[in-house]
Amino acid sequence: MNFFRLLLLPFSLLYSLILQIRNALYDTGMLKSYPPALPVICIGNLALGGTGKTPHTEYLIRLLKEEQNLATLSRGYGRQTKGFQYVSELSTVKESGDEPLQFKKKFKDKLVVAVDENRQHGIEQLCQDHPELDVILLDDAFQHRSVKPGLNILLTSYSRPYFSDFLLPAGNLREPRSGSARADMVIVTKCPEKLSEQEQDAFHRAIPGKVIFFSSIRYGKLIDLKDDTERALPKGDCKTLLLTGIADNEPLKHYLRQHSSALEVLEFPDHHDYSEADLIKLRQVFESMSEKNNIIVTTEKDAMRLRQPENLNLLQNLPIYYVPIHIEFKGDDSSEFHKLIHRYVNENKRRS
Repeated sequence: MNFFRLLLLPFSLLYSLILQIRNALYDTGMLKSYPPALPVICIGNLALGGTGKTPHTEYLIRLLKEEQNLATLSRGYGRQTKGFQYVSELSTVKESGDEPLQFKKKFKDKLVVAVDENRQHGIEQLCQDHPELDVILLDDAFQHRSVKPGLNILLTSYSRPYFSDFLLPAGNLREPRSGSARADMVIVTKCPEKLSEQEQDAFHRAIPGKVIFFSSIRYGKLIDLKDDTERALPKGDCKTLLLTGIADNEPLKHYLRQHSSALEVLEFPDHHDYSEADLIKLRQVFESMSEKNNIIVTTEKDAMRLRQPENLNLLQNLPIYYVPIHIEFKGDDSSEFHKLIHRYVNENKRRS
């Protein structure tokens, strides 16, 4: 913790007291939590972001979509609409937010995608409109105590686990570490490729009494932002300009440095809404790079925002690609994780 954040610890203690009172009201039943009538899986974290909720939600979608009628429900961060909305392939980021639109474009009619800042209302609306639904995935709803999911999956990153972090504003936690008690399982995300048994044991000691899994990020081939054609990363003397508006771009920077003669980075805050000035700057930086085979790389989430028509006009003639990411569990974790998910879903079918 740097010195400035250390000065903010008194505010973190006050914030912690407020949140602990709120959680106690839910834990004692003084504030009610809505129990959905069908299996609901929550994927969330204690930190502000950057733990990999989106790719882990996609992992669950791939796991369940062939056997279950599936929906995702998110707040739709950054959208300019309010209330309950269905997301279609023709929706815009301003209508739905970037991550819900990414889900819909990727999984199409295999997935019902909705957004609602009121998760209870969203679940009730989904159940009313789609009585065939078997499972709802709640993306980033760990702190929404007004809904009681049947299964809570807590994500924490390998490089900054919640048990070594502090509450806002001194740290990055949005609720106290004690909130982890609500988790049915913990996934340690963004692990290095080689994770020793000693490192895994250290996490088990720091998170006692929980089922723990370990996952890593795997990057796919580059996909052209404009026409979705695939290409491999270029070889030889090629500089890469990375454009990101996500919470944690360190793993992607590390990956691209291994495949580029040099890497330049334009970084913006998470869910950044790119302006004309941002994209003019992007072009200027790219055109100042010397090698001939240079490319621009961005994330799949950023691609949803960059694909707005007004942005595509500013990106004409630029070689810009996004890189999809996938989740890979360590060792035998995937088979055990699959068993737990399928068991929960099959044992908690919709109540009449």
